Amino acid sequence: MTGSHSFGFQPNESDTTIVKKKESPFHWRLTARVHSKGMFTYGGRIGSENPTFDVNFTFEYKKWGLLIYKGLDLQDHTTDYNFSLLTVFRNFKISKNITFTPYLGSILEQSEHFADEGSDAVCILITGIKLKPHVTFEHMAMLGNLVFQPSDMDWVNRFRLTYAGKHLDVVGSVWHNNHVFDHTSYVTGGLNVAYNRIKIAKEIFLGAGVTGMATLQTSNEEENPSESTVMFTVLAQWVH
Repeated sequence: MTGSHSFGFQPNESDTTIVKKKESPFHWRLTARVHSKGMFTYGGRIGSENPTFDVNFTFEYKKWGLLIYKGLDLQDHTTDYNFSLLTVFRNFKISKNITFTPYLGSILEQSEHFADEGSDAVCILITGIKLKPHVTFEHMAMLGNLVFQPSDMDWVNRFRLTYAGKHLDVVGSVWHNNHVFDHTSYVTGGLNVAYNRIKIAKEIFLGAGVTGMATLQTSNEEENPSESTVMFTVLAQWVH
């Protein structure tokens, strides 16, 4: 997994499509999404120009959790958007408004087999700061290729500012793949506007949105070419 090959899901962060229930010490959610393209929202890159589908299952017990995720290119099963992710995570309440959540697990590249070359361990560190009741700032650091291909280790930072109303969500993001471990770098920016949390049954919600993303700087046009795109998404979520 490289900086331009970073998975697309946003587990248990300030992902405002998520609706949570806190009545019991454990809960789970199942989310299915269809996109007009494949966008890696952790790496700030495009994984496929084809329509894509992803499904994720998250189980949480008190402060611990498990995430299982699968991304699929609906037209071409050999593109980068064919992969799976398995992580465990732990929520740490640093203060009233600050939460730190580390994730540790593995990502499986699946363009040809269940675990292709490039499958490796991944660590994700997310710090969320609640600025106002509806506004959150977040920093994410993602470290990939930790075990089997340490020579390809990379580090991507993402900075996000999220407004979450009753149904309207607006998320601005900036991604930076730096030179600390990698030999190339890039900076991309994005904006997501969505209408989410549309309740159609007791525990079932729908949502839809549009995301725009553009390259602001790249050190290597061959490995990380400049690109801009717009992606449309619809989703269904079952929360328990």
